[in-house]
Amino acid sequence: AGELGRRGGPLSFARTEDAYPRGFEYSDLARHPAVVLLPYTKSVMSFFELYRMNVPMFAPSLELLVQWERRHSLLKERIYWTAAPRPLRLANGTSLSPNTRDDPAALRHWLALCDFYHFPHITYFDSWPDLLAKLRSADLAATSAAMRAANRRLLDELRQQWRRLFLRMFRGAPPGSRAVPSDYDAAMRALYGQVPPSREPSCRRESRPEYGEWG
Repeated sequence: AGELGRRGGPLSFARTEDAYPRGFEYSDLARHPAVVLLPYTKSVMSFFELYRMNVPMFAPSLELLVQWERRHSLLKERIYWTAAPRPLRLANGTSLSPNTRDDPAALRHWLALCDFYHFPHITYFDSWPDLLAKLRSADLAATSAAMRAANRRLLDELRQQWRRLFLRMFRGAPPGSRAVPSDYDAAMRALYGQVPPSREPSCRRESRPEYGEWG
């Protein structure tokens, strides 16, 4: 039996803004046994924060999210410009529109790219009864430990990747040994053969998707 199931009694749910109307510290969130994720867009920063704190998370399955998006527009900030055409000058790997809430195939294709479908140890539910059952049967301590291990592996991978990048950037020079030029123009000429112009770059956008125009 899971931790919540062993405790018995009703489960308690609250939105973050209702539970903490005056704001919160990350330590407050870390004390919760689990979080149910109801996303408002494709990538949510709080997901990464909670994951890095090893807080077990429950998210709607892809099929359930497709249903909710079609019926309730759950991801209300996923589409900003409903009439924006595709920029033809950019290559597209699919003809499925990312700006639809009606086409199930397109929704499955694009929603499958949401961050929470690409991290291990997230529990997915297919309905509200399924969520309640999984909350009561989940071993939250084991899930949190598995997330902690995944975070450690990712941290090691990122450190190695950045070390390789810094070796390439500084050609193997040890930290602190690189001489920092005192003259900006001379440094730009030495590195790139020219000095960037001092005038402000143009602020003209290539596209105006809010008007259905792509540059």
